Amino acid sequence: RAVVYTGTSPHGQGHVTSWAMIASSETGIDIADIDVVWGDTDLVPSGGGTMGSRSLQQGGAAVQKVSIELVDEARKLAAQLLEANESDIVLDKSTGAFHVAGTPSISKSWSDVAKAADAKSGMTHDGIFVANSATFPFGAHIAIVEVDTETGQVKHRRHIACDDAGKVVNPLILDGQIHGGIAQGTAQALLEEFRYDSDGNPLTTNFADYTFISAVELPSIEVVHMETPTFVNPLGAKGIGESGTIGSTPAVQSAVIDALLHLGVRHIDMPTTPERVWSAIANASA
Repeated sequence: RAVVYTGTSPHGQGHVTSWAMIASSETGIDIADIDVVWGDTDLVPSGGGTMGSRSLQQGGAAVQKVSIELVDEARKLAAQLLEANESDIVLDKSTGAFHVAGTPSISKSWSDVAKAADAKSGMTHDGIFVANSATFPFGAHIAIVEVDTETGQVKHRRHIACDDAGKVVNPLILDGQIHGGIAQGTAQALLEEFRYDSDGNPLTTNFADYTFISAVELPSIEVVHMETPTFVNPLGAKGIGESGTIGSTPAVQSAVIDALLHLGVRHIDMPTTPERVWSAIANASA
């Protein structure tokens, strides 16, 4: 088996899957035979949390870089095993085997090469990737809401998101990041608020008092894919982890205000709870 040690520390972002995919695409090793180790300071010398939408463009790029370098080292060993010139050795990524160009019937597997490097520990290679600038992902979000002017209740009816995260490694994880971000951003615009009494004591101390969003309050999110690879890292990837929260909150908030413009409402503090919406309508008509 192959093991990828990474300094990134995921908590639901799908690093294990994506890192294994990247390593597999460069080495030809089946993704099912690749383990990803993170968060163990005894095994991983440096790293940090996942933040700033940077994990793929930093940690993922490092996995790609080291995988390519590992293939180069393995090619040298395969050349010795096959008694050929290194320049004549190719890696068939569909089978994960090294062979002389034009002679695929005689090959050496990654297992053969690893044993040749070290019968006990196999092959190891490490490296670091540091981007020299930010990648500047961008996007646009459109929200459609329905406001009950009698009760102040807001319903999020439709949401369209177009986010450019550069080169996409895993479309399913990309969509999941966007969906989760939109849910969080919508909750900020409509529901979530930490409240205090006049003496500064917290009032929203549990989930019975602190309202959070669920699938019931959300529409089916429409995602429009767009890819503009960046030159900052070899993967061409930008960040996607925060795009949903950045785009959805102002989109939903603005949609609420737009729905009430004809009533004279120009602003409502977030979250736009039924109480605040009803009060804004009442004050505008007073």
